[in-house]
Amino acid sequence: MIQKPPNWRKNFSPELFEKAFKSDDLKSLLKKADQEYAYWDKFRYYSMPKDINAEEAWSFLKFSRMSIAETTPLKDINGSKFMLTLTKNMYQKLSLIDSNTSGFLSSEVEKPTNIQKSQLIISGLTEEAIASSQIEGANTSRKVAKEMLLSQRKARTKDEQMIINNYQVMQRLMDWKDLQLSLDILLEMQRNITIGTLEDKKDAGRLRKDEDEIAVINRMSGETVFTPPNASFVASELQRLIDYANTDESEDEFIHPVIKASILHFWLAYLHPFVDGNGRTARALFYWYMLKKQYWMFQYLSVSRIIRKSKTQYDNSFLYSEYDDNDMSYFLVYNLKAIVSSIKEFIMHYQNKLQEEKIIQRIAGELGEFNARQVSLMQELHTNKNTTVDINIYKSKNRISYETARSDLLYLVNKNLLDKIHSGRKFVFIPNTATIKNLLENTVKNIGL
Repeated sequence: MIQKPPNWRKNFSPELFEKAFKSDDLKSLLKKADQEYAYWDKFRYYSMPKDINAEEAWSFLKFSRMSIAETTPLKDINGSKFMLTLTKNMYQKLSLIDSNTSGFLSSEVEKPTNIQKSQLIISGLTEEAIASSQIEGANTSRKVAKEMLLSQRKARTKDEQMIINNYQVMQRLMDWKDLQLSLDILLEMQRNITIGTLEDKKDAGRLRKDEDEIAVINRMSGETVFTPPNASFVASELQRLIDYANTDESEDEFIHPVIKASILHFWLAYLHPFVDGNGRTARALFYWYMLKKQYWMFQYLSVSRIIRKSKTQYDNSFLYSEYDDNDMSYFLVYNLKAIVSSIKEFIMHYQNKLQEEKIIQRIAGELGEFNARQVSLMQELHTNKNTTVDINIYKSKNRISYETARSDLLYLVNKNLLDKIHSGRKFVFIPNTATIKNLLENTVKNIGL
C-alpha cells in the first residue's frame, strides 16, 4: 500500500523557511531528492539534517517544487490541474532523446541498408505489440508471439489476439500520424486494440458508462487502487485532450514534444474512457504523437518492453502523481527513463546488426550466387539449429513479396541447403545443417573473418 505524503502546507512556516534556507545539508538533500524525483515513501527514509525532521524537509522540498511548477491542461474530477516540475535530470534525458532520435539513423555513417531498415521496423513493431499486451496480462511467450506475427497465422487464444491487435494498430499509426486526432480515431484505436478479446464485443469502440463500474485493481492484493472519473467528466475532458493534441503551441508557450506526448499518455490513462484497452490505447497515443512530430526512430523502439520489466514502477508513477498534489512529474520521470532505456537497447541492437550486416555482405560477395537475404537466413539457421522457416515468415522479416520469398527459399532447396516438407496446409523449410555449416565456415575461412 502506497503511503500518501503529509500535508506539506501544514508544516510550512516562516521559521522553517529561515531554518531551511541556512542549512547546507538540507540543500544537498533536496538536490538528491530532485535527481531521482523522490516520492514521500522513499524521501522519509533519507538521512535528515540536524534539527529538521522528515515532515519539515518534505514541506520545504514541496515548496521548492511548487515554486517552479508549470500547469498542464489536465484537470482532476475536482477541477484542480495537474502540474509538472522540470529538473536538470529531465532536461538531460530530453537532450539525449532529441540527439539520438533525430540524428542517429540519418547519419551517412550509420544509415541502415534497406534490408536492415525493414528488419528493424518489423522487430520494433513486433516487440512493442508483444510487450504492450503482456503489460496488460497477455500470457503468451515472446517466441510464440513472434512466430505468430511473422507467419501471419490466426490467434488461438484471446491473449494472442491482443498481440495481433496491437501489432496492427502500431502499423496503422503511420497512417494516422498525418491526421488530426479526433474522437473517431481514438474509438477506432480502442476498437482495433480490443476486437475479439472482450467478454462483450459491444464494448469495442465505445466510451464507458457509469454503470460499467470500471476500476483499476491491484492483481496481487485485489485492492482498488484507482477509480476513474465519471462518464460525463470523461466526455468533456476527452474533447479537451483532442484539442490539446491538435494544437501547435506558439514560441512563448512551447512545450517539448516528448513532454506533450507523455501528458497525452497520462491524460488518457487517467480518464480511462473505455471498458478495456485503456493502457494500450494510451501507449499507442503516445507513439502517434511522437511519429506525428517526426521522431522517426520511434518506429524502431519498444518503450513497452522497458515498461514490462518495471511495471510496478510504471503503475506507481501514476499513483504518486495522483496522491501528491497532482504532480505529474513522477510519471514524466519514469517515462523519460523508459524512453532513454529503450533507445540505448535499440542502439546496442542496431550496432550488432551493423556488424552482422558487414559480415553478411562479405559472405554474399564471396559466394556470388546468394543474395544478402539468403545469407542472413543461413546465418540464422546455422546459429539456431532447431529453427525452421516458412514463406510467410521469410516474407514478413524481409518485407518482400510472396513470390520473391518463395523464389529465395526454393533456390536454397535446389542448392541442397534447405529441405522442403509439408506441415498441414503449408510448406516448411528445414535447414540441411551440415551443408550450411560447411558452406559458411569455408567461406568465412576464405575471407579471413
